[in-house]
Amino acid sequence: MSNLVAGLSNPFRKELFFHLLGWLVFFGLLVAVFAWPYPNPFPVLRITLVMLALIGFYYTNTLLLIPKLLASKKIALYIAAVLACIFVVISWDLWIQRTLNTEFYHNNDWYTGAIIQRATLLSLLVLAVSGGLKMTKEWFRTERQKNQMEKEKMTSELALLKSQINPHSLFNNLNSIYSLAVKKSEDAPKAIVKLSEMMRYILYDSSVSQISLEQEIDHLQNYLDLQKLRMHREAKIQFEKSGDWQTKTIAPMLLEPFVENAFKHGNIHQPNAEILLDLVVEDDDLRFTVRNTIDQKSVQKDSYSGIGLANIQKRLNLVYPFRHAIQVKQTEEYYQVELSIELSMHD
Repeated sequence: MSNLVAGLSNPFRKELFFHLLGWLVFFGLLVAVFAWPYPNPFPVLRITLVMLALIGFYYTNTLLLIPKLLASKKIALYIAAVLACIFVVISWDLWIQRTLNTEFYHNNDWYTGAIIQRATLLSLLVLAVSGGLKMTKEWFRTERQKNQMEKEKMTSELALLKSQINPHSLFNNLNSIYSLAVKKSEDAPKAIVKLSEMMRYILYDSSVSQISLEQEIDHLQNYLDLQKLRMHREAKIQFEKSGDWQTKTIAPMLLEPFVENAFKHGNIHQPNAEILLDLVVEDDDLRFTVRNTIDQKSVQKDSYSGIGLANIQKRLNLVYPFRHAIQVKQTEEYYQVELSIELSMHD
């Protein structure tokens, strides 16, 4: 028997324990109310036998009547089945009295009505408890399934968005290396090394839901180093970091699209080009600002939002709902986007 119980799953054993505990408490209450004043053992025996009928009614309602009839909206048939079960409990109780307490049963005319009333009330109590617990259990099961489906949906959406972002990043970086190769630049081998480090981060390190902010920053630095190779020598690129960013985590590949768009739409081939990055972490709040001078021709030709920022907005809504904000400021000279994220302690 112990091996059988040990082989049962933990949830089943837990449920079995609470069922046994519940029936023992119910039995104790019945004994305290109906058997305690009497010195003979008959009331305890009667309660024990009636309990068997009530237990049968409980599990018949929970395992058969509710899922087969009530769940199928066969209301009339369900009510008829319940009334039949209550009739069986009453008949069983009357039979016990007539068989085990014959003299008292026949000498007291009022006792039959008392038995019927008591058995009916106990049956209705069992009906209410079984129905309530069954509906509560089904509600929790439905909520778990709903939450699981939402989690799976979120996971699939994030995977899809990341799969769109990663090739986008690869295409941009390959264009950078291509431009160096065309010019036969000596920096091309360095660019390939930087790209290999970036792709390792994209393919392997960023496969988790959260990554250290320091790794994300290192990835951005590799991206900036790669882009510097094709910028105008006099152009200015600057990345400032402050705060306790070494101990924080963040969703991977979240910051790069903002930087990509700065290079895509900034006038990086002009001597006055500027791309300024500023990352500040204060407590659990992160603020990431990207500012770049504008290439007006690029702005007119191509929308600034692009696939990268569009996907990042969707990812932010999924990963940091109600915990992020994006502010955009644009003048004739520069474009600035500021991302604010509330990083909770478990992130």
